[in-house]
Amino acid sequence: MKNKVVPTIKLYDYLLVPIQIELDDNTVERLQMQILHEIHEKEVQGIIIDVSMVDVIDSYISFVLSETAGMAKAMGCYVVICGIQPQVALTLSQMGIKLKDIITAQSLEDAINILDKLE
Repeated sequence: MKNKVVPTIKLYDYLLVPIQIELDDNTVERLQMQILHEIHEKEVQGIIIDVSMVDVIDSYISFVLSETAGMAKAMGCYVVICGIQPQVALTLSQMGIKLKDIITAQSLEDAINILDKLE
């Protein structure tokens, strides 16, 4: 896929997606398409989305991430989000936002361990 939103790393059977940019509605939609294409192209079993550098996840971004996880699941792929910052967790909780179909982990290492147990 040309014009990737973020660079990704294939690690074992997993795709690491480190988000180090500000997410907005357009960017997260493009990221969704990128992830879905890469699941298909790289034949991965799990996606790890690292959001440790992301300061804001609003309701629409969380919806698109959950939707992406559901689509990935339909393609036979688990999604783990790691590195959610305290202020992001607080905002999501206060807004009553649930990350459907997404497994959360504190760190990249935890995310890999979770995916290893799921396979």
